[in-house]
Amino acid sequence: MSAGRYALLVATGHYDDRELRRLRSPARDAEGLAEVLRDPDIGGFTVTPVVDRPHHEVARAIEHFFLDRGRDDLLLLHISSHGVKNDDGELYFAASDTDRRLLASTAVSAEFLRTRMLRCRARSVVLLLDCCYSGAFLPGAKGDTTVHLKDELAGHGIAVLTATNRTEYAWEGERLDELDPEPSRFTGAVIKGLRSGEADRNGDGLISTQDLYEYVYDELRAAGVRQRPQLWAQVERRLVIARSVRAPRQHPLPGIPAQQESPAPSVPPPVPEQPRPAEGLARLLVLARLLGELPSLADVQTRMRLAAVLGEQLGRTVDLRGVRLQEDAAMLARGALAAEGGESVLLQVIELYEGGATADRMRRRLQRAGGEAGGADGGGGGAMRLLLDLTDALCALPSVQDPHGRQNVASLLGEVLGRPVDVRGMRLREDVVAIVRAALGVPGGEHALVDVVRVLDGEQRAAELERLLRTAL
Repeated sequence: MSAGRYALLVATGHYDDRELRRLRSPARDAEGLAEVLRDPDIGGFTVTPVVDRPHHEVARAIEHFFLDRGRDDLLLLHISSHGVKNDDGELYFAASDTDRRLLASTAVSAEFLRTRMLRCRARSVVLLLDCCYSGAFLPGAKGDTTVHLKDELAGHGIAVLTATNRTEYAWEGERLDELDPEPSRFTGAVIKGLRSGEADRNGDGLISTQDLYEYVYDELRAAGVRQRPQLWAQVERRLVIARSVRAPRQHPLPGIPAQQESPAPSVPPPVPEQPRPAEGLARLLVLARLLGELPSLADVQTRMRLAAVLGEQLGRTVDLRGVRLQEDAAMLARGALAAEGGESVLLQVIELYEGGATADRMRRRLQRAGGEAGGADGGGGGAMRLLLDLTDALCALPSVQDPHGRQNVASLLGEVLGRPVDVRGMRLREDVVAIVRAALGVPGGEHALVDVVRVLDGEQRAAELERLLRTAL
């Protein structure tokens, strides 16, 4: 059975309970999002809207949505409503007939949703939540304070993108005319990013959950909205939500055949690519085998991050499917060998994520296999050397030796930089690379990194880092 793309849009703005303030945005959210998701040139989803319905109909729609799906289906669920929690801190999504005093019997619990998602056979599920808790209302805001979605909703093959962090409100549009309401700030940014194609941040023609998150985050920050979207993902492969309308060519999406364009008769057919020489294929085989043996690359998200860094250094996209380790290893090797000096750059990226000892062993094995493996300083340039040196220096800091400490470093640095610093808390070097890349990606960010080290590790460590930067810069 071929893969399918299905979206369920749950929007509730009208409530029988007077304690639940009416929301102007949800119906407009559902309408605008349905339009871009249905568009065969963008999302290509089969869309089902559920607007202003009682809790039993919402629950039935959600259960039916996750029932009898294929493993290769992509499911997208968007919920725009009030979020309410009971005295035990359990999260519920309000429906039109929700009674705040009777949440268990009149609202849809996060636990119910999580169970439906985890029992679904589909390996790719995206959840967009434009809600937070009610209880403390502000003009133009919806919701209340603490969100624990990572614990309640994140799971295998699931990406959860939320409108706010733990302590913020989800804001609606500024217009007060209820006959012509604006979308909420969060969903409005999602719609804009998909409709315009601007969410395709790396220009590969596809919009993934990570692409969409980064776009929405930057949009809300640029608009001065006091909310910070959050993303949690636990997936086996890259989740692609849409094509980019700005892409020069159409890309295939799961469940939708790629559009075929008829070539103009005046354009001669392309010259067939010459077969790869036998020695080139042998080199590809050796390099792919060595990459496949690296422990860190057994994790799909690490492979994706490594491919992103390699692509940046090579000046071209290195696209992985994130399905099989050996296939991705071959694509990494192919991307490196296709660029002049690319093998040396790849070895430096390996050094970045695995350390110098592993990169040196890999370099020696490549040299024994024949050909040049490139020196430690070849190919990557000064920027790569700085990234390597900063990574080595930070890996020795006490503050990053445990996952909780690295989260603290990332959180503090993100506040200073004004953008999120995403660490997974799984591997030391991978998290440190993410921290260093975030700092170097912002003008003056390296000085912000020094200040963070000064706060968490003391003046001596900060001074050592400053000396390294003066030498490198």
